[in-house]
Amino acid sequence: MKEKNNFVGLYVSYYLARFNEEAYVKLGYASQRDTHINIGEILNVKPATIKNWRDEFDPLFGHRAGWYQRPMSKSRLAVVNALADLDESAVYELVKDILSKSHHPEDSEMKQLENIVSDGDIKTKRDSVYVPRGITGRAAEEYFIDQFKAGNTAFQGQLKDCRDLGVGYDFLIESKTKTIYVEVKGRDSNVGGLLFTNKEWEVAKRLGESYYVCLISDISDTPQIQTLQNPAAHIEAEKYVYTTIQVSWTVSQKIINEAFR
Repeated sequence: MKEKNNFVGLYVSYYLARFNEEAYVKLGYASQRDTHINIGEILNVKPATIKNWRDEFDPLFGHRAGWYQRPMSKSRLAVVNALADLDESAVYELVKDILSKSHHPEDSEMKQLENIVSDGDIKTKRDSVYVPRGITGRAAEEYFIDQFKAGNTAFQGQLKDCRDLGVGYDFLIESKTKTIYVEVKGRDSNVGGLLFTNKEWEVAKRLGESYYVCLISDISDTPQIQTLQNPAAHIEAEKYVYTTIQVSWTVSQKIINEAFR
């Protein structure tokens, strides 16, 4: 029972990290400490564990520093990716279900949530990975722009911001002789791996020598820029498939017949 609750507790801690004060208020406990204590009792884990899990997600959202120095493991990454498209109300409903169904591990919803993270590092010890989203990723992108304008990068030409276009790279740089494509990755220290979306990796393979990954390390202290041309040809990446959670509500035919008379 405890191991299964460990799985679903990650979703609750993610909610606390992402929505912070709003999450603590909506859960209705007197303080953050009381929240951790009560959730810990419900899920049969230590209150400090709930807080520590929250701290692991914190660097993505900027409410607290959290464990910014620790690369994110695959089970945590699975939770981040699974909930990324849900708004606060949807994640809150999910958390309420987890807390009310924690003693019913055979419930279909609980089993689905467990399965999403069960292929991560809780069962298999693999290399930690870095999530290039949230405040660290944004800080790295802005730092790259500033350094490019100051002439402190290896690139020259006209910079075009493509971050909101979903094209598989952050910036396009055009000069008189060529066009190159730059994907910026950031990390808060000098350790941690890289995560490419499927779109980014496929575009990197297609563009070849025209595609660069720019890694900015130690972004919060003394940023260091490293660039790699044609990363798909020079580094080996492990494919990672995850499930995205979508929330929907169903109404039975019987209820429809009763309501629409």
